[in-house]
Amino acid sequence: MTTTTPAATTTSPLPQPAECQSAINLTEYWRKDHSGSSIKPINGEYNHDNKRMVDAGRPWFRFTGAAGNRLLDHCVSSTSGATSCGTVDATWSDAPMPTKIGVINKFNATQSYGGKCHYSQFECSVMRCSDGPHDFIYRYDGPDSGDDGFCGMD
Repeated sequence: MTTTTPAATTTSPLPQPAECQSAINLTEYWRKDHSGSSIKPINGEYNHDNKRMVDAGRPWFRFTGAAGNRLLDHCVSSTSGATSCGTVDATWSDAPMPTKIGVINKFNATQSYGGKCHYSQFECSVMRCSDGPHDFIYRYDGPDSGDDGFCGMD
């Protein structure tokens, strides 16, 4: 009697979308400062991500290293105009993140400022890069100016 054994199958991970491979990394420790400690990390000035992102052609970016591994998902409570995340307007979002790899989703990012959790909003994009729990990249799609800075978390 002859028995047949099925051939072993192997799977290899799908390649990441090109945007994921070319995204810039935000690694700065001060992005995880949510205490209102008014860190001025850029030559003694506050960080203004939106202006830098516009000037750089609105690149995709990810949080990594000391900056955390994703965009902050809750309000940075600040009082009396105290600043966090190395910026004047701390940017966060509680929008659901995408579940499918390589699909671009639009969401509203929210700014905290002067004790207000929802000081203002602007549009951003997010894409999942892999099945990893926090493997997302983001893109700033908002206006060309402002004092916004993206906050990170683990």
